Amino acid sequence: MEAMTSRERLLAAYRHEAVDRIPCSPRISFWLTEHYGGASLATHLRAGQEFGFDPHVNARVFWSPFELGVHDSYDLPDVEYSVSWSKDGDFDVASRTFRTPAGVLTDRLNIPPAGDRSFGMSPNPFRSEHLVKTRDDLGALRYLLPDPKRASFAGYFGQVEEAGEDGLVQLNIHSALNHRAGEMMSTEDLMMLYYDDESFFAELMEIGHQQQLAEIRTALDAGVRHFFLNWYYNSMSTGWSPPFWTGYFQPQLREACELIHAGDGTVDYYDDGKCMAIIDWVADAGIDVLETLTPPPVGDVDLAEVKRRIGDRVCLKGYIDLIYVLRFGTPALVDRTVREALAVAGPTGFILGTSDGIRDGTPVENVRAYFHAAATYGRQT
Repeated sequence: MEAMTSRERLLAAYRHEAVDRIPCSPRISFWLTEHYGGASLATHLRAGQEFGFDPHVNARVFWSPFELGVHDSYDLPDVEYSVSWSKDGDFDVASRTFRTPAGVLTDRLNIPPAGDRSFGMSPNPFRSEHLVKTRDDLGALRYLLPDPKRASFAGYFGQVEEAGEDGLVQLNIHSALNHRAGEMMSTEDLMMLYYDDESFFAELMEIGHQQQLAEIRTALDAGVRHFFLNWYYNSMSTGWSPPFWTGYFQPQLREACELIHAGDGTVDYYDDGKCMAIIDWVADAGIDVLETLTPPPVGDVDLAEVKRRIGDRVCLKGYIDLIYVLRFGTPALVDRTVREALAVAGPTGFILGTSDGIRDGTPVENVRAYFHAAATYGRQT
C-alpha cells in the first residue's frame, strides 16, 4: 500500500478503511510543554514528524463565561459585568457579578497560585459559589449565553491550513454539561436536582444543549466538518447513572450527531472515564469515533469487548494508560501494551492513543518506546 499522509490515515480509520499503518494519535500537550516549551499546533506538527505520529488538534472558537477562568470583560450585550479579587490562603479568589435585565447572578472562583506545581502543570480552579442557585436565576442566565454568530473562524481555518496533510484539526464543542450546566451548578447539586425538581433540571440542561446545537450550526455554516464533542462531564466516572443517559444524555448526543452528519461532518466523542455501561448507547447515538477507552484501574474498558460490541460501526481511539503504563511503567511494559492493543483493536477502525494526555514527568524512554511500538506493530503489509 502507498504511504498515506496523517490526515488521510486518520480519516481512513474513521471510515474503517485499510491504512498503511494503524494511526497513532496520543493526547500529548502536557508532555510537549515540558520537553519543547509549548504545545502549539506547530509544536504538535514538529513532534509528529520527529516521533512519527498523527496529530489530532482540537481548536477552540467558542467561549463561555461558565468556563474555569476569569476575564476582565465579556462580549455580552445588555449585561453589566464586574469582578473583584481577594485572597483565601494561597488562592486568588475572583468574585464575579453579572447584572442582566432579568436579575443579578454572582459566583466565586478560587484560583491556585501561579507557578505552583503541587497539582501538576495546569491545576484547575474550583468554584466556591456557583451562578445558579434557584429556578429564578434561569431568566438572567440566558443573557450570559454568547451569540455563536459573533465568533470568528479565522483562527480555526488558519490552523487547518497550517496542519495541511500532517494532521487533523477538529473543532471543540462542549456538551450541555461540559463548562455549561456542570459549572452553572455543582455536579452534586445537579444530580440531586434531577430527583428534587426534574423540570428545573431539564430546563437547565436544555439551555446548555441548545447552545451546543447553535454552535454546531454556526460552525457547519462556516465550513467546519470535523468536530470534537467534549463530553467528559457526562462520564460515568463523574457519578451519572443510566437514567440520566437514557433520559437526557443520549437524546442530546444523537441530535448533535444527526446535525453534524447532515452537514457531512464527523463526530469524535470524548469521555476519559468509565464507559462500559454506556458504550452501546453512545454508539447508537451515531458517533464516528470514541475516545479515550480508559482501561482499569482508572477506567473500565475491556478493549476486546468494546471492539466486539461496537467496533464494526465506531472507530476506537486511545486506550494506553497514561499513569500505570506510560508514567510509571517500563519501556518493556509500554511495548507489550501497545502491541496487544494493536492486535486486539486493529487493523481497521482503530487509532492508537492514550487514556488522557501524556503528562509532564513521563520518562522520555517510555514515550519513545510507545512511538517505536506503534510504528513497529502498526505497519500493514
